Order: sequence, then structure tokens, then C-alpha cells
Amino acid sequence: MYSVRKTTKKHGNVSLHMLLLILTLTAILIWQYGINYLVIFCSSSLLHMIIEGGLYFSGVREGEVYLYDQKLSKSAEIGLRSMVEGPAFCVPSFFVADQVLQGNLLIGITSALLVVGLALFYMGYADRRDIKRLSSEEKPLISRRGMNQPLAMIALAFINTICLIAMFFIPQPYRTHALIYIISYSILVLLFYFINYNLGVRYVEYYDHDKKEYYKPSLSIQIAGLTYDSAYEMALLISPAYWLTFYLGLFH
Repeated sequence: MYSVRKTTKKHGNVSLHMLLLILTLTAILIWQYGINYLVIFCSSSLLHMIIEGGLYFSGVREGEVYLYDQKLSKSAEIGLRSMVEGPAFCVPSFFVADQVLQGNLLIGITSALLVVGLALFYMGYADRRDIKRLSSEEKPLISRRGMNQPLAMIALAFINTICLIAMFFIPQPYRTHALIYIISYSILVLLFYFINYNLGVRYVEYYDHDKKEYYKPSLSIQIAGLTYDSAYEMALLISPAYWLTFYLGLFH
């Protein structure tokens, strides 16, 4: 099973726009609420760099990224992807956790869903628009990430077990904050998949070894695969951006 992203050479441009938006929103949150938002931005970016680097060197991640028609080096690609995909979900999730604990449940959830939802729609819509603009001789760029390689799944289960244990050792009231953060992250990533799947630019594929070609499984498999990716694989794997930072005493 593969998590698939369908884009064009202009996807890097959209990612750059998203990075500028994330930097702006994070700066506003730092100004309004304090240095913790800079900490979660940096920790989530760094952790995502480690994850993306591991995916690349293990051969799990396939694909190329272009910025204004110039192919990015792998280091630049990993850096851009990490500073977008990490903070884009971690910073809003941290905001939701803060607001929920302050009693502002509706404000926290509504504002995060609105801002992140609009940004995700922009990304997905821009990719679909650029795909439709390709000439008959051009093909979209396909990036695939393996989701069920045996060794990777064993390693993931082991890492996620450690992450869960570490989260529950955080003392109250920080543990509640951390759990809200993880749940919010899962929901926002699931929203990302929901929007982009319906726009036709993110989906799950199987590989037919007999025909030597990729194909899309049924809708139920799509839902199960994307839910697994958002609620288990990504959420727990990104949790060290919170609990490791907490144990190091970097939050204020």
C-alpha cells in the first residue's frame, strides 16, 4: 500500500506560499501567546526533517520537487517539506490545546479548522488546477510513500509504543494538553486527506506485481488507509516534537 501525492512542477511554489503563511501565523501566535509557539515550530520542523530524511535514505519516499521550474536538491526538498508539513499541523494543534484548557473550546477548534482548512484547500485546488493545465505530452509528478513494508511497520509499532508511554508519563495538567494536541493533530491531518482526496491529488494505491502497475483500491480501503496514516502513523510519530521538547524543559 502506498500513500500517493499527485502534483506538478508547480507544487514547490505552492509549498513556498504555505511556508510564508505558516511563518506569518506562527509569528502572530508568538507575539500574542509567547515563545512556546516558536519552540513547537522548530521542534516539529526538526523532527519532520529526521522523518523525511529517513524516508528518503530508506527508499520509502519516491518523487521530485521543483521550485519555479528548478529541481530542488534532496536536502532542500526535505527542508521545504519539513518546514511546511510539520508546523502546518503542529502549531495549530498546539493552539487548539491551549485554547481548550483555557475554556475557549469553540474559538480554538473553529479557528484552527477554518484557517487550516482554507490553506489545505488552496494547496489541493492549486495542485488539481496545475494538473489540468498540463499539455497532452506532460505527465503529473507522482510521489509515493510505502505504508506497509514489514520492517518499517515493525519499527513504527515499536516507536509508537515508546511515544505513547512517553505521553502518559507527562504530569498533569500538561498531559491533558499533550493529548488534546495529538488528537487535534490527527483531526487536522485527516482533514488534509479528506480535502485532497476529494480533489483527486492524494489517495492510496496498491501495486499489482503480476501486471506491474499501480491501481486504486476501493473507497473503504481509501478511508481505512488515510485514517490509519493520519490517526496512527503520523500523529504518534510526530508526538516527540511535543513530549521530548517538554522533557527537555524547552516549553515555558
